Amino acid sequence: MLVGENGIISQAKQAKENNKEAEAREKLEVVLLNAQIEKKTNIEYNEMEFLDSIITNQINGAKVRGDVAIVDGYAYELDRSIPKVGKYLLKEEKLIFPKVSVSTPDIASDNRSATFTITAQEKTNGINRIEIWRTGEKIKEYEYNNIKEEIEETYTVKRNGIYTVKVYAELSESIKTTVEGITAEVEFSPNGNRQYQNEHSVKIVAIETNEKIKNIKYKWTTNVQEPKEEEFIESCINKSTITGKGITGKYYLWILIETETGKKNICGSEAFYFDNTAPKIEVSSTPNSEKSFTLTATAIDEHSGIAQYEFYVDNKLVDTQTTTEETASYTWTGEGMSEKECFVVVTDNLKNESRVTKVARTKLYTWEKWDVKMSKQYREVLGEVTGPHDGEYDFYEQFADGYTINQATGTFELNSTTVMYPDNDKPGYRISKDKKMVSQYSLNEIVRNKSIINEK
Repeated sequence: MLVGENGIISQAKQAKENNKEAEAREKLEVVLLNAQIEKKTNIEYNEMEFLDSIITNQINGAKVRGDVAIVDGYAYELDRSIPKVGKYLLKEEKLIFPKVSVSTPDIASDNRSATFTITAQEKTNGINRIEIWRTGEKIKEYEYNNIKEEIEETYTVKRNGIYTVKVYAELSESIKTTVEGITAEVEFSPNGNRQYQNEHSVKIVAIETNEKIKNIKYKWTTNVQEPKEEEFIESCINKSTITGKGITGKYYLWILIETETGKKNICGSEAFYFDNTAPKIEVSSTPNSEKSFTLTATAIDEHSGIAQYEFYVDNKLVDTQTTTEETASYTWTGEGMSEKECFVVVTDNLKNESRVTKVARTKLYTWEKWDVKMSKQYREVLGEVTGPHDGEYDFYEQFADGYTINQATGTFELNSTTVMYPDNDKPGYRISKDKKMVSQYSLNEIVRNKSIINEK
């Protein structure tokens, strides 16, 4: 019995280790499934801050270092965008993370800004990027070419809040710093609103000091980074109420103040959430029988969310479903074979709506399997019959009493008794069960054995 390094004992240890690693992954997978739900339902969710706290709060002893989640000492790549578990890396002690520190923020003498210094190094692989994030938005990025020496960057901010510094090498590491004590030059009321609305109104008050205000301009942007001075166009007066409307997404209100002495300063609000975009929808129709079809609507609204589906048949409202689900269906039943003009209206929670039209049909014909024998050769063609003796031919079928079947393409062998038709007959055939005599391109008497199912 082998009990050495490559023997039974070693295999048992490896199996035990594999089980522990699998258990750690399972813990992380469960938490990230919950995080996926949180991302869809919590408007305040952001992948940088919330995900870290969800993992560390729900798994005892878990850590998040950059884009690596560590559970029970096992390290896994972390895909923040979904979020989901990536590949297993190594045990934590075998990984090489960048070293990063951030100085205590230094508040300026006028209390209008704060400055902190970032120090980072990764001697083995070198650093290629440093990012600064605030409230789930990247506000600054520095790029390098795998620098192994110590890097130092100084950054100035104008707003209070929690800032995350993220350093990238072969692996990444992150650290947070809190800025408090900045006095805003402009007061926003309200200062941000995470509830989706068609429009937001914000009162702005510029705080005057010894510098008298000459001009105030404003701008809405989706970027957390402040705009350039030349980008400001719209003007207002102090203590104005500014209304943003007709836009969709997360927007920031920026104010440019110019004093009588020519001094300029730009201040920004927290995020406001707008939704003026209708849901994206697709509609399909499925025939169920000769008297019934089902309409299915699939809708996506990435902002305020789906609220209601309305199904119309022949311009009449036939069904209303109030639901947040991304799919809804309606089954129509009539008295016979039908083709109907239908449309579906999907509305989101802010009354933005989309409409899609669809022609829906029941099954038109369904025949059971039956045999037809040719009584004679028939050769009235729409053109010359061309092609090899065996293979693809255009043929023209006609009943003995004159009922016509449309031209189609079939495969058959000459000098044989079998005609092999394609699996999907073209629509438009008119066949009646009591029509037993059929004529066909052929040089021989043939036997047809086929199930006819003709649907549009």
